[in-house]
Amino acid sequence: MTHLKSLMVLAASLLFIASFTSTAAPITVTDMLNRSVTLPAPAKRIVLAESRHIITLALLEKDPLENIVAWGTDLQRYSPSTFDALKQRFPQAATVPEIGDLNSGTFSMEAAIAAKPDLVIFTLYGRIPEGLNKLDAAHIPYVFVDFFRRPLVNTVPSMLMLGKLLDHQPEAEAFAQFYQQHMDNLAQRLANLPRPLVFFHLNPGGDDCCFTSGTGNMSDFIAAAGGRNLGAEALTSGIGKLNLEYVLAKKPDFYLAGGGSTVTRKGLLVGPDVTPKQSARSLQAIIEQPTLASLSAIRNQRAAGIWLFFFDNPLFFVGVEEMAKMFHPSAFAELDPAKTLDEVNQRFLAFPLRGTFWSGPIQ
Repeated sequence: MTHLKSLMVLAASLLFIASFTSTAAPITVTDMLNRSVTLPAPAKRIVLAESRHIITLALLEKDPLENIVAWGTDLQRYSPSTFDALKQRFPQAATVPEIGDLNSGTFSMEAAIAAKPDLVIFTLYGRIPEGLNKLDAAHIPYVFVDFFRRPLVNTVPSMLMLGKLLDHQPEAEAFAQFYQQHMDNLAQRLANLPRPLVFFHLNPGGDDCCFTSGTGNMSDFIAAAGGRNLGAEALTSGIGKLNLEYVLAKKPDFYLAGGGSTVTRKGLLVGPDVTPKQSARSLQAIIEQPTLASLSAIRNQRAAGIWLFFFDNPLFFVGVEEMAKMFHPSAFAELDPAKTLDEVNQRFLAFPLRGTFWSGPIQ
């Protein structure tokens, strides 16, 4: 009898070991640079090269900071109000080791390696970072996600890839389905509508005019919202500057300001903890500037503002819904992007985004 009990205990132990081994099986994915990457098990020590993508991880994980061992400084630098919202829910965000900013050239690959990660997550926002060979030499896996270069193509595969790597496939699939439903609904209803010409003004409020987006990113989002981006007709790069006289001569149908970044202190106020009144006042100050007041779209009271930080993470579809409502107010009178964001907060996001994320149109 004792021998039988021993055999039963041994069998149970073997089943447990087999079960553990199966969950820790190697994971192979193809990232957004078409690289095949294999992890021996789900990532538990992550370097997040761009800290703003904690929003991306927060769509999949109840505690997106649990496995972060180091990150970049972009969220802290460019959207401190979003960082504050994160800290309110997860105070440990204040103590995560910082390893620099890819955009400013201060990112330290050596510091990333010293954090001993089992995965580094990069995005295709800017240039491919230098020093990847150092990660290769240290045998540290890394992947690229993409919500910027080809967001309408790469968002779903990026999220599903992260779901596999982080062992959160059900959450990734649920979000992808929610996202796709909203995007498909917009596409169907926009199919036969005219497309207004949109001048997207990037971080207005400074002394210089007129920075905007060219190909990809905002052009894709504006197109998904039923508009045409003026910048894509004149620029071959993702971001560039248009001559004011050129913008005036083109007579765009709609003026869209993008703000919420600390890049300019006198720009559009949008984002967490901003009130509707504060946002509306900031937009009014922008469109009353002498350089812009004569723009036909502004004269025709077709002007609005939107939060920039929608547009390099999977939440861009909320911003796209609001832009569709701006560009086509009659066709989308009943569309409620605020309700969509509320549902995202309730169903997916580990820390809620509450504030004012768009302003206007000015009537």
